[in-house]
Parts: sequence; structure tokens; C-alpha cells
Amino acid sequence: MLAAPTARAEITAARELVSKDRSHALAGLAAIFRAGLPPAVPLDGRYRGTLITPSLNPLLDRFGRWLTARWLPWQGKTFNAAAHTGDNLFTNDGLPLARLVFPFYRRYVPDGGAEYGAGRSRALEFRTRLGPGALDPALTVLKIDYDWDRNPRFVVRDVLDELVQVDEGYYLGQALLRWGPQGTAGPRGTARGWVCAAYFTLEAAA
Repeated sequence: MLAAPTARAEITAARELVSKDRSHALAGLAAIFRAGLPPAVPLDGRYRGTLITPSLNPLLDRFGRWLTARWLPWQGKTFNAAAHTGDNLFTNDGLPLARLVFPFYRRYVPDGGAEYGAGRSRALEFRTRLGPGALDPALTVLKIDYDWDRNPRFVVRDVLDELVQVDEGYYLGQALLRWGPQGTAGPRGTARGWVCAAYFTLEAAA
């Protein structure tokens, strides 16, 4: 069964708590994630994204929360259920920095339609599939895989998002980062070096 109907409130509470009690907040988010299920219906179309918190390192997390509270170009994701693909939505004020970090990446697509808001682009494509969680193989998740030659090699192809449904039309995600090359152990010996770098939510756009 899905996580309790209070999952939304619990995620909001964890987001508010993380600056005061990081370990307790992250433990709560991990528990909600473990209680979730793979999406009951394949995701299709646009989904609003909310960053709940970075979760990589206490100092980096604090800086990340400070920065993203003031500026966060990432707005969510789009999914093509039939093709098992998708991409990310960004506000265009992030494009100058993106072009500096990824100078050879050219796959930015204007996101049209006034109903979705002006000044946005789609980029950083992914492929989706159901599978066991990288950190918890007993849990079935929707994997959002960026390891694709369409994406920049720097950082992006070392990211794997995992998503579970925790309420009707509401999904909790873990952004996993590959720590070191394949075949090496990451912090605490995690398989393939995967570590959870952030938690986020997705919700179907109106």
C-alpha cells in the first residue's frame, strides 16, 4: 500500500526540520521513501518539481539550502510514457551558467505554451525503467537514468534519480550520485558508490 495520506505533511515537516535536526529529517524522508510504491500509472506530461533538501554533506547541504532558497532554475520534469524518456524543466535565467559548465551541450529546447509559464527550457534527457533501488534492492522504484550519450559527461551522467509514489499524483524522489568509478566502493561501502545527494518531489502539473 502507499505511504500514509500524511506523507505530504511529513515531507513538508522534514523540509522545515532539516536545518535544525538534519539527521532526524533525513531519516524521516528515507522512511517515507521506503514506504512508497512504484508509480501506479506511468508518468506522462509535465510535473512540477520541489527540492526538499540536499543530503550529501552537512556543510554542503547548508550552503545548498541557502542558495536554492534564493535561486533554483530547476522547475520539474517532463515524461514521455510511451518512449520511456523525459527531460528536465529549467527557467532560462539558469542558461548562462549551464552553458559555462557544459560548454559543448546543445540540446536545450524552448518549453512552449503560455499555460506552462514563459521563459523556460527543457534539457538533460533521461530514460526511465522500473527496477530495484540502488541503495535498497528490496524496494521497486522508477529509475530516471541520465547515463546517456545525449548528456554531458561531467556530473550529469553520474546521476540516477529514483522515484516512488507516496500519495495520489505525488512522488518522492532521491537524487543519487555515483561516488567514484564503477566497481569502487563509496562512503560506508555503498554498492557502486551511489550516495543520496538530495530529496525532491514531483506533482502532476494542473
